[in-house]
Amino acid sequence: MQLSLSYICDRPYNIYQSYTRLKEKYKMSIHMDCMDGHFVPRLGVHPEAIDEIDYADHIDVHAMIACNNPAWEAILKTQADKIFAHYESFHSEQQCVDFLNRDPRLKLAFKPYHSIQQIDAICDRLDVSEFLVMAYAPGIKVQDAFYNLESIKDTERHVTIDGGVKLSTVNQFKNDPLITLVAGSKVLFNDMYEANIECLIS
Repeated sequence: MQLSLSYICDRPYNIYQSYTRLKEKYKMSIHMDCMDGHFVPRLGVHPEAIDEIDYADHIDVHAMIACNNPAWEAILKTQADKIFAHYESFHSEQQCVDFLNRDPRLKLAFKPYHSIQQIDAICDRLDVSEFLVMAYAPGIKVQDAFYNLESIKDTERHVTIDGGVKLSTVNQFKNDPLITLVAGSKVLFNDMYEANIECLIS
């Protein structure tokens, strides 16, 4: 399992400190959210912030932006190791394939409107080796429904789970090499930060 710290969940120095404290225990990465305020109803980091990370061995970018957004040119020029583009942002699957072929770092992301079986079928058609699935629809502050984590076991692809990850989720998948968990406000960056760090390290 890889643990990817959500960059927008705390101040940059705290992200750095958390990464440093956890890297002896976990395979670590930094998760950068680029959002345009249109494809999803809020804003994320600007693409230039990606290259300001000089301590991480791996950076994954979750681009919640339209496929024709000019910001893509800047994102593709960054040092990011993996870049997720949203399946729902394309007008056709052929457009999606053409876009993914621009850069080998590009993978697919999905809003929580598809089952894992449906996502697998899409990835089969588009020859995509891994994907990110959002546990919550972006931009909605209060949501009760969590993605069915048990269904993740139905795919043999590498899956990044973004949203709703808790300490129990880390324990559930800690021995699974095909899982990346995005650690945000529910698992780490909240009022119980020190206690959460201790739970993750122990």
